[in-house]
Amino acid sequence: VVSVLEALCRARGFDIIFLPKFHCELNFIEQCWGFAKRMYRMKGSSSSEATLEKNVVDSL
Repeated sequence: VVSVLEALCRARGFDIIFLPKFHCELNFIEQCWGFAKRMYRMKGSSSSEATLEKNVVDSL
């Protein structure tokens, strides 16, 4: 049975990958997000908004 989402995406040439629920280790974006958070924590404290913005951009 094809869902409405699958039908719409296939009609537009997109591929959909359904990942298992509650298995974040299989989702690549979760690993990227975890790496970015780890890099941000290594930057030290962000005492001003400008420093915060720079640290976030540098971490990504």
